[in-house]
This record gives sequence, structure tokens and C-alpha cells, in this order.
Amino acid sequence: MRKFTKMMVAGAVLASLLAPQSALAAAPAPTLKNDNPSAKFGDWYVGAVPPNVDYSRPVILFVQGLHSDYTTWYNSDGFYDAAYSAGYRTAFVQLKDADGTGGDMWVNGSKLAEVITKVKNYYGVSKINIVAHSKGGIDTQTALVHYGAYPYVNLVHQLSTPNRGSELADLCYSSWTWWIAELMGQRDDATYVLQTSYMDYFRSVTDGLTQNKSTRTYMSGGTGDDGILSSTFYSRAVLPGEDDGAVSIASAFGLPNGYYGFTDNGSERLSHTKMRWASKTWWQVKPRLTTTSYAAIAPTAIASTSYMEKKSVNEASSNIMRGGEINGKVVDTFTLESKATAYVDVMTSKSDTSVALVSPSGKVYRPTRGENKLDDNAVLFTDAVHNIFSIKGEAGTWTLQAEGDQDAYFMLANVEGGAKSKVKSAKKSFKKGEKVELGVELQGGKLDGKNKKQKQAKLSKSGKQSAQEVTLTEQADGTLTSSFVAPTEPGVYNISFDVTGTNDKGESFTRSVNYNFAVLDENGKL
Repeated sequence: MRKFTKMMVAGAVLASLLAPQSALAAAPAPTLKNDNPSAKFGDWYVGAVPPNVDYSRPVILFVQGLHSDYTTWYNSDGFYDAAYSAGYRTAFVQLKDADGTGGDMWVNGSKLAEVITKVKNYYGVSKINIVAHSKGGIDTQTALVHYGAYPYVNLVHQLSTPNRGSELADLCYSSWTWWIAELMGQRDDATYVLQTSYMDYFRSVTDGLTQNKSTRTYMSGGTGDDGILSSTFYSRAVLPGEDDGAVSIASAFGLPNGYYGFTDNGSERLSHTKMRWASKTWWQVKPRLTTTSYAAIAPTAIASTSYMEKKSVNEASSNIMRGGEINGKVVDTFTLESKATAYVDVMTSKSDTSVALVSPSGKVYRPTRGENKLDDNAVLFTDAVHNIFSIKGEAGTWTLQAEGDQDAYFMLANVEGGAKSKVKSAKKSFKKGEKVELGVELQGGKLDGKNKKQKQAKLSKSGKQSAQEVTLTEQADGTLTSSFVAPTEPGVYNISFDVTGTNDKGESFTRSVNYNFAVLDENGKL
């Protein structure tokens, strides 16, 4: 099923299909342990002891996700109320993200390991359980495996953790998107390490360690969004396969030694945000939290290794991307075939920036404004202004017009009914100086013959173009290939370029490719 058709179906599924749960008793405000008087990072909270407390049940420490804080769990539909009503003792942590700028897994994991010890000592228990949303699952594994907290944690339940990274993070550093990502504060240490190639490196230095065997980790994921015109609706065009608008299912279940938890909520598809709503998922998490020893849990199938064993890159896309600064009037173009329908989201950081699309015949299209239906900082670009278009039927060159001041734009057009580009590579990580082989083919079309010596491929680090140039050459078999030496400076790189082709009617079209890869130093470190 095509991506946006799938999304339309998902958006039509209503929560009312499920039996409503009874309202939970509101828990008293948690008590702050103010270990960092000058900031929030390192502070932690202790939940109120429920009147029906069950001391045979483990203490639960809740860990927030990307760009979030402890209020992830302390809200009108939060896990805190659910856990309190069920008789659990609880605690909450404030990671670096609580101060506004996201921390990578090394910074957050180190501090989280300290808080884990403090929580278990406070409650006088030998081990605790953890529930983590989004990147909080990665920070948790880092705390356990790399910073020695594994003896003190019995069980972890991840809610939509990007164990393999997120393609949305890749885009924050592409040559099309880095302008708006920078303006909106999306580019920080946390987003940087969520790029798919960095996470490929993280998996390589983490998953083989024996410390992983001491704690059972359950994984869960969603396959929905927050409705048509929401930020999670249109971000799904970037993510491969099924996803929740921020994390693909393949990434959520990408922990080799993890155990399958659940997908969605019965007949309701859940977005990244709703995965942490108690009314949606607590009933699926709770049964695995009722014991203080995971050895007593009935055997549960470990996650399929099909997600984890796939090391080579084979990424298909039907997207067209554009982006850059806006200081006055900006004009950009792209080519579309007649039989294709394009769902276009032009993101800006300011609402007074005007955006329009002009068809090849001169017809002017004005956007519908997208809605930020849910306030979730864990979803990248959730605060962007989304200018939404649906265009079809006219082949030729389309024009994007934008006008504003001190702004930037990122256009993501998802094309249905047309060709797809597929990028192939042997892997995501290379040592400096190693040869990188890259191939691109078109499905549903052929190269238009103008690609014999493409030089528009931009090799960039942190979105800024490198002096190194990447040349792609058309081969006799109709593929586009490139062979180049990996840069000498370690880091995460993106190659962003367009492929132009023609369909069976002779109509030209454009597809955009973004290949994200990491360069390691001589010791294999990033």
C-alpha cells in the first residue's frame, strides 16, 4: 500500500473503536530532589506513595525522550497517575533535555546511571524497573551498559525508542534542511546522535557487550499519526515502512537482544506521542512490571532478528526535497510527471512567511496550514509552520515561491503513482580513507541521459558543504554510481542530490536522495 494511502487509512481509525477506560485518580505532585540547584539536569523526583501501595512490586523510574522533561509522565493522561492508581512507587529523572538543549546518550546515560543508584537507595531496593519513551530508551541502555547501572535494573520497557535512529534526524543535517533545523533549534547533540549512521555505530559498540544480558528490555512501537495536517502525518513520508510519525517500526524493534512488547493498541494505530499516553498503552506495559525478577516472567519471544541483521543500505524514496534561507523573495523549482500526485509540506519557522506553488501552466496554489495538534517536543519539526498542498495532473516544471524575512524553508513532496529512487550501499559506517561505493536506480522510470557526469551531489557535514566533491556517473545498465574515498575527518556526513528521469510517456521528473553515513577514526571510534 502506498505510503500516504496507508497514512489516510491510519488517520481514519478512531480511538472510539476501543472501549474507554475509567478515569484514573490524580496522583499528588511528585517531590523534587534538587540535586542541581542551578539547572534541571540531574534533578529527580519521587512520586507519592499510593494508599494501596504494593511493596512486592518494583519501583518504576520513568525516563523521558528527546527534548522533553519529567512532565512527559506527569500530565492529564500520564503514566504517573496510572502507576499510582495501581499501587506502584515511582520516580522521575531530569536529563539534559529538560534544560532546553538535548544531550547525547553519553551525557544523559552517565547522569542517568547516577540517578538509578539514588532511586534504588532511596527506596531501599536492590533493583528497579524503567519505562522509557523515545530516545530515553537509548539513554537507558547507555546507562546500564556503558556506565555500570545494569546490576540495579531488572527490566526496561521502551515506548517507541529509535534503536536504529530516525531518518528525520538525518534530514536535520541534510543540505536541504539544515537551515530551518538550525533556526528551530532542532540541531543539537541529541539529534546528531539519532542520525541513522551514528546509531549504526552505537549499536556496533553496545549490543555485543555482556552487560546487556543482566536486564530484560521490551520494545514497542506505533504505526499511526496525529491526524491529517499534523506534523506526524507528513513526517511519515520520510520514514521507511510502518512508523509512528517519528520512529519506524524497524527502528523501534531494532534492539538485537530486546524482547517484543507490543505494537499499537489493539485496533487503534498510535502516534509517537500517544505511545506514552496511559489510556493507550499502560494496560500493555503493566503486566510486565508486576514482578521484581524478570526470570519469573513467562518466556516471551525475543524480537525477530530480521530488523537487526540487515547491515547493507537499500533505501527507496519517492520524495522531492528543497530547502534554503528566506530573506526576501525565494524561487525554487522541481519537475513532476502527469500521472503522479504530490502531497507537499513546505515548512517554515515563521507563520507570516508566505508560500505558494505555481504549476507549469501558471496556476497558483495556496497552502492549507497544518495543525500542531499535539505538543510533543520528541517529534522533530513539530513546531514548524506546515504549508500543505496536494497537486496532480500537470507534467513539467513546478515553481515554489516563498517570501519572508530571516526565515528558512524545507519542502518535502511525497509523490504517489510515479517513480521511486533507490539508493544502495554496502554499509552505513566507514573508516577514514576507506572507499565508499554508492549506487542509485530508478523504479518506474529511467535516467534521462543528463546524468552522465552528475556533479550536483553535495557531500556535507552538519549540513554545510564539504570541499570534497562527489561525482555520480550513469552506467549502461541504467543505474547511477559513485565511488569515492571517505573523508579524513571523523563524523556523520550526508550526500544530498537529485536524480532526473523520464517515464514511459517521455515526461521528466525529479526524485531526491539523501544518503547518511558515518566516518570512523583509525580506532573505529566516532
